[in-house]
Amino acid sequence: MISNTERATILEHAYLPEHLPHYVTAISGTEPFLIDDFVVHLSGTQLVFVGYPLRGDFDDEKMLTALEDAKARFEPATVSIIAPTLLPAIQNCSPSPTDSYYRLDLSRLRIPKKTRNMLTRARREASVSIGEYRREHKKLVKDFIRSRQLDDGSRFIFQRLQEYAQCEGALVFEARNPRGNLVAFDIADFAAREYAFYMFNFRSEKHAVPGASDLLLFHVIKRAQAEGKRYLNLGLGIGAGIAFFKKKWGGIPFLDYVSCTQKSGAGESLSELLDGLSRL
Repeated sequence: MISNTERATILEHAYLPEHLPHYVTAISGTEPFLIDDFVVHLSGTQLVFVGYPLRGDFDDEKMLTALEDAKARFEPATVSIIAPTLLPAIQNCSPSPTDSYYRLDLSRLRIPKKTRNMLTRARREASVSIGEYRREHKKLVKDFIRSRQLDDGSRFIFQRLQEYAQCEGALVFEARNPRGNLVAFDIADFAAREYAFYMFNFRSEKHAVPGASDLLLFHVIKRAQAEGKRYLNLGLGIGAGIAFFKKKWGGIPFLDYVSCTQKSGAGESLSELLDGLSRL
């Protein structure tokens, strides 16, 4: 288990959602540790290794050394790895499709005219405030799950959003129409020193408002700026539609991403969960 000092060190330098101890623990039930300059998450004999150092540039040798140290310390049956690249030295580990994390530089943010127009339109039909994760939020999530084919890992994550939303640093931004109906909501995280994190977004099909997601993101950005954050991590591109949304706000790829899992016959559930954590 990490000490309070180690937790403070992580939050001082965190720039990925997977670095955040409270997020991964709330969602997956894992226990966080710090190995050299790398965050790992442990659940029984299953280990998640976050191969992005908290400080400095990515270094092949440094990552491999920390990975071997983590294996020696915890003797896991399964190791799930995320990193900027899958190194040849990591054997028996088939890589996922590559992707990139996107971020906004909040000091250089310029909202395009089309997006400003969408915000103006959305403000006519919805207002945004910070609220609490309640039954109506859970219903939007359930509707989302029903409408899509999701793996077990993603379903498990969505079912634990209430636990995460109650963590210190996590905030629920909700958009409501004049009748008080929940139109959409975001969960964003502000626990790290320099980075805020755009974590989850859900929209109502019954009470749809065009531009509601833009309006929510605008308020997340304003909160991040008010708290003195330098960047907003928008997460992975995932698909063309989601990547387009992030790009239109000025999000640019800043880190490559690949994942893989080394198995010894067990632990598939955590590897699916890792993929869900990263791909949402």
